[in-house]
Amino acid sequence: MDTLSRHKSFLLASAVLLLASIFTPQTNHTRENIVPVESHIKPEAILPTTTSHSMDTPCGTSSADTEAVNVHAGTLPHDTKLDPNCIFCKIVTGEAPCFKVYETKYSLAFLAKPPVSHGHTLIIPKYHSRTLTDPGLPDEFLADVGPIMKKIAVMNGEDSYNVIQNNGRTAGQSVDHVHFHVVTKPVDQPNQGLVLTPQSWPSYPTTDEEYAQDAAKMKEIGRSHGFPGVSA
Repeated sequence: MDTLSRHKSFLLASAVLLLASIFTPQTNHTRENIVPVESHIKPEAILPTTTSHSMDTPCGTSSADTEAVNVHAGTLPHDTKLDPNCIFCKIVTGEAPCFKVYETKYSLAFLAKPPVSHGHTLIIPKYHSRTLTDPGLPDEFLADVGPIMKKIAVMNGEDSYNVIQNNGRTAGQSVDHVHFHVVTKPVDQPNQGLVLTPQSWPSYPTTDEEYAQDAAKMKEIGRSHGFPGVSA
């Protein structure tokens, strides 16, 4: 067979394979394409769990959902709490997969699905609290998140980005586990990331008297909780 004939045969075979790949039904291999969080589950170090908050998205009803989550004590703080019904807690323990990009003893960062921009990352504390205040995220977990935000921003390689944290349904929270978004805003892709305009971020006029009233009320509540940094 001459060179021209071999070339034609190669092109024909390639076209057949391409058409087959397009029209052949695809099976779901999602788990195979996801890099799972390495499992930290061991029989020792059984941690307490919380079950007071139901998830808006059910996570299944396997036997693992009704038992305490077992985690290696060297990977998580000894005083942490996880909810076996929470998808983010399952990601922490390795029961659910994710594209992990950064991890510490207190926190885990992984890519959001679906993202709103390239490199959109979620940072979650390894402690189950629905919001920052309900039932209350311990300060040591929260203190760990700030430096990770900066590292993720560096890793994303974009000069412009947003950091978002939503609490409650009316504020846009979709998963009942505290999480922080690091959302890139690519210069060359204006439709990606957050689209902030005066209409989507409205402000309203207020007076100095109203400012003073708001500040006084906030400081009153802060002092009642014993917060040491409340100004005079």
